[in-house]
Amino acid sequence: MKLRSLKNTFVLLMLTIYVVLYKLFIFQKYMQYSEIITASFLAVLLAISIALLGFRKDKNSVLGKNVFKIVVFYLALTFLVMYGLGMMVGFLKNAYSRDFSSIFDNIFSPIIIIIMVEFIRYTVINANKDKKIVVILITLLLILLELVISIRSFDFTDLAGSFNITATIILPCIFKNYLLSYFAYHIGYKIPIMYRLIMDIYVFIVPLIPNLGDYVNSMISISLPILIYISVFSMIDDRVSRSEPIFNKKTFTVWDIPVAIVLISLVALISGFFPHYMVGIGSNSMSPVIRKGDAVILKKVNDKTELRKGDIIAYSNGKLIIVHRIKQINHEGNKITYTMKGDANNSNDPRNVSRQQIKGIVKFRIPVIAWPTVWLTELFNS
Repeated sequence: MKLRSLKNTFVLLMLTIYVVLYKLFIFQKYMQYSEIITASFLAVLLAISIALLGFRKDKNSVLGKNVFKIVVFYLALTFLVMYGLGMMVGFLKNAYSRDFSSIFDNIFSPIIIIIMVEFIRYTVINANKDKKIVVILITLLLILLELVISIRSFDFTDLAGSFNITATIILPCIFKNYLLSYFAYHIGYKIPIMYRLIMDIYVFIVPLIPNLGDYVNSMISISLPILIYISVFSMIDDRVSRSEPIFNKKTFTVWDIPVAIVLISLVALISGFFPHYMVGIGSNSMSPVIRKGDAVILKKVNDKTELRKGDIIAYSNGKLIIVHRIKQINHEGNKITYTMKGDANNSNDPRNVSRQQIKGIVKFRIPVIAWPTVWLTELFNS
């Protein structure tokens, strides 16, 4: 027992020292190499952890499969809500480069870090299921590691900034890591890795990010692990209280296939992966052709796309996406602008629209499908 305690202490102490070194030295002196240094350190720490504490293979149990399905459902639901709200409040273009080499460079180190962290979490927790203090300590240290990596600069004298950092980074990090340690303790490492690869890496890949603001994003980041925990707690508790849990062996049905296809396709359609994407309508300015609560499918425009008077297009106005009809095409030297008007409005839009503002041409309408996001947006705004 004393030998195991010494091994635990060594692993935890190494991680503690690295957190301090990262904050005080590595980030300050070698910021551009900080991800590579962190990934390398975690790989070494994982090897040491396995050598000292051993490693047990993740079990492919019925419980794990059921929990996996629940997690996937909530992840898909989260993206549907995020991009559904984005249809109403608008999207931001991803600041990261879209070419393959840049995407690879952006995600390589984070993926390695995520995988190493979750294997370390699982190795330490799985070797210390009878010592809850070690489980708590490794969770706290991994929270601190993520925070020192995420929070680059912070002024503790700024009350508003303190609240913002707490709400948008610290609390979501705490709830997420609690859930990940809970899964590592009861299920294994596969679900935590899958969860983090989706939630932490998608921002480097998708072309459009919903412009939800810090408050809504933090509420989603906090609510997701809580909802998943509530949903799986009874299943895992049943497993803990019985030697052989009773589950329905038929965990997958033929109906899951079309549901999964619809969910994945809808998320991809809304997120802007395809040449066509979806936007929700939040007003009756284009009534009766397009009504509030409808969604429209847009075809992206490019340099070769010809726009004509009478086309219904979507254009950006600051943070908003507006869907109106081209009333007039204006030729001002080498520059072309468009006068826009909503069919139900009495006057033209106050400013002409440049080609760069145009996001797409409306191809067809889907009635009432955007009403849930309209309702949620109005609720948030109220």
